[in-house]
Amino acid sequence: MSIYRTDDLKFTESIFAPFLAIAIGLVLCTSIFVGFLQYWQNSKTNIDREDERLNFAAQHAVRNLKAISADTKRNVMMLAGTPPIQGILDARDASNSDPVAKVKEAIWKDRLAQIFLSLAQSNPDLLQIRLIDQNGMELIRVNSTRGKATRVKAPQLQDKSSRPYFIRTLADPENRVHYYGIDLNRENDKIETPYAAVLRAATKVYGHDNQLLGLIVINVDMTHAIARLEKVVENGKIFVMTNDKGVLLAHPDKTKTFGADLKTPFRLQTEYPELAPFLEGEVSREGESYIVHNDQYIARVAKVSLSDDAESHPILIATVTPMELVLAQSRSMRDQIILITLLLVLAGALVASILTRYLVRPLQLLTKATHELSMGASIDHLKVQGENRNDEIGILLRSVYDMASRLEEKQERIRAILATAENPILTINQRGIIKDINQGTCNLFGYSRGEMLGKNISMLMNPYDKDRHDSYLRHYAAGGKPNIIGVGREVVAIRKDHTPVHIHLAVSHMRVKDEIYYTGIMTDLTELKKVDRLKSEFVSKVSHELRTPLTSIKGSLGLLRTLMPAELPMQSRKMLDIAYGNCDRLAKLVNDILDIEKIEAGQLSFDFQSVNVRELVEQTIESNRGFAQEYKVSLQLDCADDDMTIHADPDRLEQVLTNLISNAVKYSPDNGYVLISAKRENEKVRLSVTDYGAGIPESFRERVFIKFAQADNSGACKAGGSGLGLAISQEIVRAHSGHISFETETGVGTTFHVELDLMEEAAPTLDGNHDLSPTTSSHQAGSGEPEEVPVPLKDIA
Repeated sequence: MSIYRTDDLKFTESIFAPFLAIAIGLVLCTSIFVGFLQYWQNSKTNIDREDERLNFAAQHAVRNLKAISADTKRNVMMLAGTPPIQGILDARDASNSDPVAKVKEAIWKDRLAQIFLSLAQSNPDLLQIRLIDQNGMELIRVNSTRGKATRVKAPQLQDKSSRPYFIRTLADPENRVHYYGIDLNRENDKIETPYAAVLRAATKVYGHDNQLLGLIVINVDMTHAIARLEKVVENGKIFVMTNDKGVLLAHPDKTKTFGADLKTPFRLQTEYPELAPFLEGEVSREGESYIVHNDQYIARVAKVSLSDDAESHPILIATVTPMELVLAQSRSMRDQIILITLLLVLAGALVASILTRYLVRPLQLLTKATHELSMGASIDHLKVQGENRNDEIGILLRSVYDMASRLEEKQERIRAILATAENPILTINQRGIIKDINQGTCNLFGYSRGEMLGKNISMLMNPYDKDRHDSYLRHYAAGGKPNIIGVGREVVAIRKDHTPVHIHLAVSHMRVKDEIYYTGIMTDLTELKKVDRLKSEFVSKVSHELRTPLTSIKGSLGLLRTLMPAELPMQSRKMLDIAYGNCDRLAKLVNDILDIEKIEAGQLSFDFQSVNVRELVEQTIESNRGFAQEYKVSLQLDCADDDMTIHADPDRLEQVLTNLISNAVKYSPDNGYVLISAKRENEKVRLSVTDYGAGIPESFRERVFIKFAQADNSGACKAGGSGLGLAISQEIVRAHSGHISFETETGVGTTFHVELDLMEEAAPTLDGNHDLSPTTSSHQAGSGEPEEVPVPLKDIA
């Protein structure tokens, strides 16, 4: 057979160059166009959405101000129409003829004052309510501070005849409520501290015969109202409110507000000059907001009048978002688009190179060649068609010729391999019908070839799974997750004589002429199971036989170390210490092996009770402090919560923590420390043990909890171990309905986490013995011995 190489091709003879250039150019142009189009559209969308939010906030603020205005007008008109107004006028008219008229006037004033007090107490935003006669003298004044209303005594009443609001209100027509904007409250012509923003509303009051008594004035405390208005915008955005002169009434920087009262220069015209034109002219389409958009910010501006007349000076409201905040997301997206574009170009170049070299034109010729081969063309004809070509097409066709010429030979070899293979091999279709088997399958199950071909694979399954087999295949065919394909697992099948047999099954699937076939390769595990059972029995017996003499030897060595240290030479004492330490290590190894055997046999016992987490952790730390000191490592506790309680076996849980602390100490550097923490996380408690050593090698991380597995850290560990501690710890945590995991970083350290349910939320209902058998399902047979439920052969799919 001849072998053809692409190394002899000249670049100018190849179809690779033009197709590669076109493919890379298309990927680059498409990526740049789509990326920047998406960036532009996203920026516009962000601006439009932000404008909608600002418009909503501005309209909400307008509605709130109108509501305050309406409530104030309602209160003023209500007070102006109360009966004590007429009573005061009648008493004054009769003062010349009635000697008790002054008393009656005082009584009516008291009644009106009570009405003022009731209104002030029911509305904490009312700062003052006053009745001023037509000469400008206060007749009644009620002050309200922090919801406590008091009436001002007569000697403290003031003359307001020179105040602009008094003069303007007297000039107003009947039944009109006049608003005097928002400014800082004054007492005796001085600004009151702390500053209080005040909205004044006034109206004239008359008797039944249109006799003028004076006017009612209400001062509304706008401090809290302005604070509520400022909350209509989100953090990072700006709420601005001004009067018709541009004086800032609300602004994030409070030192810039009420510049007219405090003689500061801050105005809307200087802070936001683009918004200043909205201050000019009368209110048109009141409450409607207008957008202002520039490079610095986007804003919505609205005007609102507190009264119904055109002469009233309006309030200007602006909700503002800095453009930097609006475009932050777009800029982040732009950076991502640039990075993705570069990656796409690189990936596109790589893919284009591969596809152009191997798929574009050669694929077409390969399709034609294989079609002709399937239609009966001779192999020699295929060779002649591509014999004189020097580019990839010729090489591809010659390769097809070589492949076709070898196909029959390979098929014969495959048939021979299947026929002589000792491992049982069978093939089924997607309906579970057995299509092919080898002699090893017949030998394993006791059937002849004729008895199995054409039958459903469920004939090899136990009764429990036989009825479910078809649904398994349908589930996989519909896109369900496979259990064995590409992985392999141990299952239990049924022989012809109805006896179970343990096998390891590995399955692969293939498609032939639009039909799926599954091929299973089986390994008989009968002898392996016997060996495992004998091994477990041997290990258990040896461990039990070693425990008693080890305990005696350890006790004797400990007694010698205690009673005769001074009488022995230094070398003998060192050897005695080494022997004692080795006995201790061997005893721990025996205990670990016995625990593993108990776990595998489902005989590890537990004594569950209420356990205080902090006390358990502190006790464990104290028990291991001496061990840590031997390795020049300190133990530190981080547990701020003393009330965490779990339902657990304290001894077994201490065994888990001891294993984790021991490992952490062994992998910690000299003069380092190990951190043990206990923290509440939702309904669970998380126990963590952290060391700051070399970390777990990446190649070992998947085998951390496997029995007898030990990492090679090139001397990072100060002492060896049995490799059983973490495997035992994992099973103990599982018995507590918990979860054990770890985080590690090379050169930084490792943290093991144990998560357990808090007692008030959930607790294991186990007591006595808990089954930790590794088998996933078992039931009690009639003999009283545990019988393993056969794992179905369903997982050929």
